[in-house]
Amino acid sequence: MSNRFPVYYTILTSLLLSLNAAQAGVTTKTFTVAATITAGCAFGNSLTSPIDNLGTINFGSLSSLPNNLDMVSSVGAGSVVVSCTPGATVAIAMDYGSHGGSATRRFMANSSNATQTLAYQLYQDSARSQVWGTGNLAKTVNNFPATTQVWPVYARLFAATPSPTAGSYSDTVTVTLTY
Repeated sequence: MSNRFPVYYTILTSLLLSLNAAQAGVTTKTFTVAATITAGCAFGNSLTSPIDNLGTINFGSLSSLPNNLDMVSSVGAGSVVVSCTPGATVAIAMDYGSHGGSATRRFMANSSNATQTLAYQLYQDSARSQVWGTGNLAKTVNNFPATTQVWPVYARLFAATPSPTAGSYSDTVTVTLTY
């Protein structure tokens, strides 16, 4: 009996080796994993959760306007909050409002009588020397960073003499992102 064990072991080993020999061929194929990131921008803190409204720059209640009145926007009250794909080149333009404004002056109209207006302007800088408008007056950002950016809007309500008619004055400015 002691001689039979090596014989069985030899036969079993031969069978197992012959099974492997029958499966000796190997073939492979590859596949590609890919993604394309396109430039994108949105108003707000993320590309996936944009905001619908930038808020209101409010000059408050006034009984007269003998001098220019300056305001600075804040987040939720007129500041431009933008998220973009890093590296994008972005132009941020502001139109001249819905009441016939221009690069010189924009106008808020009295809600009771649209022919009564208050002149104002929006600027990119605190010195109020660079109008924020369209075309070459748009703000350009080259190589947008990886983080959300916030730009304040510097507003000036121009003096009005004689005093303007009482009422609520407003304008709607459209901000456009081009990327």
